[in-house]
Amino acid sequence: MALMLSAALPCIAQAQDAAPDTTVRVLGLPILFYTPDTRLGLGAAGVLSFRGSPLRSSITFSVAYTLRRQFLLWLPYQWFGKRGRYRAFGEVGWFRYLYQYFGTGNAYPNTFIEKYTAEYPRLRLTALARIGAEQYAGLRLGMDNYRILEREVGGELEQGRLAGADGGLSSSLGAAWLLDSRNSPFFPTQGWLVDLSASVEAPAVTGSDFRYSRLTADAAHYRPLGAGGVLALHALADLTRGQAPFFLLPALGGTRKLRGYPDGKFRDANMALLQAEWRVPLFWRFKAALFAGLGAVWGRPDEPFRLRPNGGGGLRFELDPQQHIHIRADYGFGQGASGFYLTVGEAF
Repeated sequence: MALMLSAALPCIAQAQDAAPDTTVRVLGLPILFYTPDTRLGLGAAGVLSFRGSPLRSSITFSVAYTLRRQFLLWLPYQWFGKRGRYRAFGEVGWFRYLYQYFGTGNAYPNTFIEKYTAEYPRLRLTALARIGAEQYAGLRLGMDNYRILEREVGGELEQGRLAGADGGLSSSLGAAWLLDSRNSPFFPTQGWLVDLSASVEAPAVTGSDFRYSRLTADAAHYRPLGAGGVLALHALADLTRGQAPFFLLPALGGTRKLRGYPDGKFRDANMALLQAEWRVPLFWRFKAALFAGLGAVWGRPDEPFRLRPNGGGGLRFELDPQQHIHIRADYGFGQGASGFYLTVGEAF
């Protein structure tokens, strides 16, 4: 889902000095984005930020409408406690979205596609406390109350062959550990970002309509390469066990996970990927990027991998030189697929 444009906005409103700031700041601006899944999207966003030491807390208000008649209303937020001892971040939103379902597993032909429209509120919360240098641990909560409004006649969703084919309440509770040694949150040139989490959904524990568990390991590393260049490396494993709804199964594709494939092109109970991107300066505020990756989805533990490659390149324009926030224009290629992406912020 193309929600990346406003994800960078809270940082635009953050103070750079370490002294407490009592000022409430407001920033508003139009937003524009394009992905193969949404086509052109238009909207508006605003940021309300508050005092912080050393970072400012913020709430982002965003609304958008796409040429696929998708409506998105979301409020990302982040809060920082005094002297960085605590932090919380997440999102509250409401969405009406036209999705494309390409099948589950690796047996479907590349031409298979089934469209459906879903409507749901969303809640995401991660609350962490500092436990060491650059390390945090805490709880992670999630909720999607999914209603499927339209589906194709005779398709897999109408036949009820998938968990979650009739929608349902997904409510998760888990633990998270975060390591963040990056020198910049939006265009790092060195350091690590590692996010490990384990969560569960069960009617008796979380009130969910589904029963499954999830383990996620997400790691990115950044290092200088060449004159002013940066090599960014990304590894992600997302593993589920039980009966996860099809709309929350680990998946590949979209603006962040193997650009070039449509969002959710490959999905199954488990997913893993490796990505690399070389970012180099060109002139003034412009930069270029080359990227490539490999990913796979699978169900049973003994099922052989079917690797899905991607590659491509793009341009960056530094929207905010102080905090290194970029507009990103990428074109990605996969096996039998390609796509153009215009967003703000890096893929990883």
